Amino acid sequence: MNILVVDDKQDILTLVQAILEIDGYQVTTANNGNSAIDLCREQSFPLIFLDLMMEGKDGYDTLKEIRQISLNKDSYIIALTAKAYEGDKQEVIRQGFNDHFSKPFRATELLDKVQQSLSI
Repeated sequence: MNILVVDDKQDILTLVQAILEIDGYQVTTANNGNSAIDLCREQSFPLIFLDLMMEGKDGYDTLKEIRQISLNKDSYIIALTAKAYEGDKQEVIRQGFNDHFSKPFRATELLDKVQQSLSI
């Protein structure tokens, strides 16, 4: 399975990619919304981690465009964000994300989130 990770911070991309690849997942990364959208036009990603606060096109706008691409309209998309307040979590669900995952995180938390997402 190929997981797409989108974040404008290279250290986050590198960390998430390393954790997931060590656990056996294939990972594709994008450092902005437009790159993520281009990737989603080319291939299907069952699971996408998408940062909310990025330079240029933010996570909400990127999500709307990904949801319109037939290859990924049913992808399980998780908001990856430093916002951890309950209201923020509810907002990402209202905006069309399937779930919310807060930074900073431990490797075990990330892997647990992936497993939970795949079992839904």
